[in-house]
Amino acid sequence: MAVIERSDKHLLAQNPAHFVKMTLARRFAHWSGSLCLEDVPDGVRICARRAALDTLGVAVAGAVHSKVRLLGQSIAKIPGNCFAATGQRTDAIAAATINGMAAHLWDYDDNSYTGMIHGSAIILPAVLAVAQETGASDDDALLAFIIGSEVAYCLGEICTHSHFMQGWWATGSCALIGAVAGISRLYALDAEETANALGMAAVNAGIQRAIAGTDTKPYLCGNVAAQAITLTRAAQAGLTGPQDAFEQENGFFALLNRAILLSEHAETLGVRWRLETPGLLFKTSPVCSAVHAIIEETAKLLEEGGKTADDIETAVAEVPELVRASLVFGVPESAQQAQFSLPYCFACAALHGSVRLQDLSLAELNNRKKQDLMQRVTTRNADDLSTPPESVDFPESVRLTITFKDGQTITGFCGEAFGMPNRPLANHDLQNKFNDCLAFAGKTQIAPDLNEFSLVGLADQIFFSLGSNHKNSTQQGDPNETAEQT
Repeated sequence: MAVIERSDKHLLAQNPAHFVKMTLARRFAHWSGSLCLEDVPDGVRICARRAALDTLGVAVAGAVHSKVRLLGQSIAKIPGNCFAATGQRTDAIAAATINGMAAHLWDYDDNSYTGMIHGSAIILPAVLAVAQETGASDDDALLAFIIGSEVAYCLGEICTHSHFMQGWWATGSCALIGAVAGISRLYALDAEETANALGMAAVNAGIQRAIAGTDTKPYLCGNVAAQAITLTRAAQAGLTGPQDAFEQENGFFALLNRAILLSEHAETLGVRWRLETPGLLFKTSPVCSAVHAIIEETAKLLEEGGKTADDIETAVAEVPELVRASLVFGVPESAQQAQFSLPYCFACAALHGSVRLQDLSLAELNNRKKQDLMQRVTTRNADDLSTPPESVDFPESVRLTITFKDGQTITGFCGEAFGMPNRPLANHDLQNKFNDCLAFAGKTQIAPDLNEFSLVGLADQIFFSLGSNHKNSTQQGDPNETAEQT
């Protein structure tokens, strides 16, 4: 049982049964309400700042996309003191919606293997919007982001990958819960109110992974961030929620996870910090994390063999079930589908060594060399990579075999791509990626100090100046257009 807060001791005296069973919503609420920034190790604070910097960078790159700008024009109607990545000042709901979509537009944002969650793209936009709305300090914003991240990733571990593999978008489920925990702290909700908000969020969770390859996926990052704000405001207003929403027979785990839960992970909040262990994947290409090992191994095998894309006769990618389930498009018909296409990412890696932001356009999708290379690769499910220990140690691995036109065949295995938790990007790598995103948006490069930059101040600096910047917005067009329409 979690430690009882001083503010709740009167409840215990009045109703001892109230604390006989500490539900997960109450456990999250007590932990998030009692945490102080001084309790967070310095290394974890740096991990949080790394995640925030990366998220702000990819949001800038996303903000110049025509779809994000159109969304901004459509919903940023109410003046306010919250900043949107599109350069508008608006209310918290609109800002969180726009910024969440911008952060996930290119699928370039971070990912946690605790449940397969893009946490930062939802939690940070919600936290920034409420911090601006309430005039919170930067320390308060950083703490709220840490709280939201830890709760989301703890829930992901409790669920295991089962939730994701059943077809649910774990990002929307777990990051909604985390965002509510974080912004409940900014709104100064007490433990009872926070538990109500978390209960409301739990019964609102559940988004199908059918969203992949459409505008809905990035949009829902923003929508979920905004929903976290409205649910928390409802609890602040005194509305009650089912505080046993996770555990009850018609609740979260029963309906969304086949009653699978590793509840012992809840005991480790504040003991093991998931921002640090296992840490986050920071992407080096703007595509699904499941294809990063394939991108890296393709480039590596070509370099080691002294070959080029023109030399490839065939390729066979053997992947675990998690990768097969994530990469749902063969030959993609849109730029967004390309982000979940193993053949397209293989083609880009063979030609460029990576997938670049500029590769996510219909012109590149229709490139004849890429079209030809896509036809040369075959994907196979590998049973040995889909079962423990390999599926646990290397959930998004690949065993790649390339046969060249001269008859030579080479095979390689990549368990974890560069940027994954056990092969992390250095701080200067993250700063370079951040500046590449700024350059893509036509902005001047800057060098934030990861030890002390202000989350709120940096977002204000890089977002608010984008209002008149349309450098790439017309170049990117509509990512949902099919190749046949061009």
